[in-house]
Amino acid sequence: MKKLLTLVLSLFVLVAFAQQREGEGPKRLMEIDKEALCPSFVMYPVDGSSLTANDLIENILGEDIQSYSLLNFQATTGTDASAGVFTGGMDAGIGLESGIVLSSGFIDNAIGPNISGGISGVLNLPGDPDLNNLIPQSTYDATILEFEFIPTFDQLFIQFVFGSDEYNEYVGTEYNDVFGFFLNGENIALTPGTEDPITINTINLNDNSSLYVNNDPFDGGLDEAPYCTEMDGFTTILVVEGEVIPGETNTIKLAIADAADRILDSWVFIGAEGFTGVVPDPDPEPTPVPLGQWALILGMGLILLFTFLRLRRIF
Repeated sequence: MKKLLTLVLSLFVLVAFAQQREGEGPKRLMEIDKEALCPSFVMYPVDGSSLTANDLIENILGEDIQSYSLLNFQATTGTDASAGVFTGGMDAGIGLESGIVLSSGFIDNAIGPNISGGISGVLNLPGDPDLNNLIPQSTYDATILEFEFIPTFDQLFIQFVFGSDEYNEYVGTEYNDVFGFFLNGENIALTPGTEDPITINTINLNDNSSLYVNNDPFDGGLDEAPYCTEMDGFTTILVVEGEVIPGETNTIKLAIADAADRILDSWVFIGAEGFTGVVPDPDPEPTPVPLGQWALILGMGLILLFTFLRLRRIF
């Protein structure tokens, strides 16, 4: 028993210090079980039966929406789903605990920790003409959730976070992944204080950096990813707003897509009941816990256990 505990303890200590060294590459980390390293998202993919597009709508609607009707849903489903419900957002570091997620790739690819400089899920879906109008590039692999709703208010607020694995190395290039919230045909998902859509090129380390959270140890000047998500970068919690007609039918189209090619995933997370006539009150951002610290915590726990067993045997 003593030899077994010593062996296990040694392995955890080695992992702890290995995770804190600089320059560790993704190939080595890929061999480690993500769930054993740090808590992150839990994803529930749309599968058409236990979770449907209507469930996604109901998840984000506030109590002040009288009724809704699904108009269009374009996404992959099942194991390689590009749409679903998430929990564990605070553990992952985005500041939104739960809600829905739409992706230009696979939603599961956002689960941390960040062990890859670029992760891709190819959907083989068409792009979206409305997104094409927002940027110079053509779009591919669009995930779309479109529905009608009848509000009891005249101003709509949507609370969300946008993230991507295009960060940071493809900022300023044609690989300008984009999303849009088209309220009655007009995109309201704009970079705060501007008329620009929210894309890789409008919020990043250099542009509107106060709205950006860097999580890229491969090309972002970090020794390790501070947040437990695969995303190399993501926005702070943002809230956009737009005018609606109370008591009448309004339409909203939520869409995200790859730009210029189909690779390197992007995600948009919309908070549960974050689609409402009341200004959402964002949850505070969690304090990041570096990957190496989780291993050290486990190692210290084993040290205490080993010490307890030794003292128990002596006395």
